[in-house]
Amino acid sequence: MESSNTNRIPLSQSGFTLIEIMIAVAIISILAAISMVGYQTHIRKTQIMTIYQEINNFRTPYQMLMNEGAGVTAFSPTGLNVGEKSKHCQFSVIPPNADAVTPNAVTCQIQNLSYLSNEYISLNLTANGKWHCTASTGISKFYLPQDCQ
Repeated sequence: MESSNTNRIPLSQSGFTLIEIMIAVAIISILAAISMVGYQTHIRKTQIMTIYQEINNFRTPYQMLMNEGAGVTAFSPTGLNVGEKSKHCQFSVIPPNADAVTPNAVTCQIQNLSYLSNEYISLNLTANGKWHCTASTGISKFYLPQDCQ
């Protein structure tokens, strides 16, 4: 009869050590932190671009009212047939000045974005009839569209 010791297969250890697991978790944490910063930046740029697109919806109706010689009362969001409010904007519109230079002709007072409270983006009408976008100083130029910088 053979002894039971000769038939045994030596057991090898498998798996990860605690140090290896901790290093893997640390690497994953660093990658997650880096991606969150990029994600937040992308979200902010997208939100500001959406606001810029919403305020641009006022250009054509505003110009049409100017060409028709509309009265002062027509120059409002409702007079332009555009909503007074959106998810992130409270809009205000002022009538054009006699010389056609109208700063802050259309303004979006930004709301519902904690990192941009009390900030605004506005469209200014220049003397040559072109529109120029401006933003309050609290909005980083990094997030603004090229037309607003």
